[in-house]
Amino acid sequence: MTKCVLFGPADAAVDFRGYETMLRNSPVARSVYHEFADALDIAVDHLIDGELPHVHPVLLRWIRQLAAMVAEGRIIEQRYGAASVYGGISLGELAALHASGAASTHMVVDFLRERHLQDTEGNEAIGFAFVPTPVDWRYYEQPEHMTISCDFGPVLGGAGRMIMVSGMRSALVAARREGPADLQVVERALAHQAYHSPFREPGRQRLEALLRESSPDRPRVPVVTAVPGMHIVSSGAEAAKALIASETQCLDVPGLVAALRQFTPDTVYVISSFLRQLEIEFHAATEYVDDAWLKQNFG
Repeated sequence: MTKCVLFGPADAAVDFRGYETMLRNSPVARSVYHEFADALDIAVDHLIDGELPHVHPVLLRWIRQLAAMVAEGRIIEQRYGAASVYGGISLGELAALHASGAASTHMVVDFLRERHLQDTEGNEAIGFAFVPTPVDWRYYEQPEHMTISCDFGPVLGGAGRMIMVSGMRSALVAARREGPADLQVVERALAHQAYHSPFREPGRQRLEALLRESSPDRPRVPVVTAVPGMHIVSSGAEAAKALIASETQCLDVPGLVAALRQFTPDTVYVISSFLRQLEIEFHAATEYVDDAWLKQNFG
């Protein structure tokens, strides 16, 4: 039976305190959290709640979410057997490479440290828009001011398209008034940079240098990504190339879905509350690992 574990993108709505019961009741989850806490050199409790003076809140949130996704992925595999293929979107790509054995815990934490730019040249932002069919969603591709940074493709049975937009905060705020759809701009405390955008070029160069020094290993099984032209990763070199390209290129989730279909999975375990809401068609039996799953399994 072919199984896929798919890790979703970062989700600003996650309340990490909801993972406390999972940690109390799952030795597997505790093991994962200890790995990430050790890599960050903090106490395990700090991966659940609170702030750290030496870690930027956005970076800490990324690592918290990464640890939670990896823990849930290991629990799924403990219960149902090893995955035949992993998938990942944005932050989920790092989780997939970690789960596949291509990237160690220390590597993904170091990668996120380097990815995070505390000081940007401008006031950048990201936003999300559901663009109803047949409205022209390409309105948001205005390279000097904002670009589409992730195309989630048709959602909700084809009712429209979900996109993520990155760029200058002023441009995104203006697009809320002038654009063809309701663009929800994420507050600065949760996302204060553009992602998967030409604005990330300085970060792309830094990450390229980092991965020249410490490249991922060959994954145990293939990893499917949303990076255009690199949807299937089977080697460490391909993994590094995809991670670097992801910094500045718009992510293509329909391409990920098409690549995943080549493996004909019987079941796709989707670790993401956000992706459940979109109702993307994965062309296989789909089980969501999200807040409802946490409550059902751990109370």
